[in-house]
Amino acid sequence: MYSFILFVHVVSAMFLGCFLAFPLIIHTFISRTSNELITSLKTVLAFTQAGHYALVLVMVSGGWMVIGYALYSSLFWAIGSILTLILIGGLIGMVHKNIKQIIFAEDSKKTLLENKLKLTWYGWLIFFSILIAVFLMTNRSLFS
Repeated sequence: MYSFILFVHVVSAMFLGCFLAFPLIIHTFISRTSNELITSLKTVLAFTQAGHYALVLVMVSGGWMVIGYALYSSLFWAIGSILTLILIGGLIGMVHKNIKQIIFAEDSKKTLLENKLKLTWYGWLIFFSILIAVFLMTNRSLFS
């Protein structure tokens, strides 16, 4: 059973890794036409929804491994890991909200230009939060 839980955990974490490219692709949306822009934004919107599901799977499978298989993690490591994953979820939620606003706006291109800086900041915050989460998860022994 541990192998299956570990598999679910790693696959979900790999899906979250897709968000590492988000701050880099935001700039490509500006050059798209109206229909292409809406299609691209709907694709990113679907990824943010799936990202939340992947994040829940990461948290559940990680908690299951820590509690069920006694990996003896420190309290500092557990709190840091949980807070980092909650931060990632919140940032993905803020990206989701802004993209929804852009899709349903009268002039999507103008709304995208108004929110581009905010989306870029959120993208970079997600990027660095995921890197911090990977560091925390792969270096658990540093926190014991």
